[in-house]
Amino acid sequence: MIDIAGDGSIQMNIQELATVVQYDIPVKIMILNNQYLGMVRQWQELFYDKRYSYTDMPSVDFVGIAKAYGCRESA
Repeated sequence: MIDIAGDGSIQMNIQELATVVQYDIPVKIMILNNQYLGMVRQWQELFYDKRYSYTDMPSVDFVGIAKAYGCRESA
């Protein structure tokens, strides 16, 4: 199983890594890290005259978070 997600999306659902570990689900997660909340930014661009508010995200150590949940790293 493969999950392709943006960095904002994965942060909103990061707790699901606990389920992955608990049930030993074989999933590879690919994160598209652009450091923005993509959908929110898109709406602000299209409907709010590019008045961006609270869409920038800090750099996150996703590998470190996954390890903290007990995920195994693979190639």
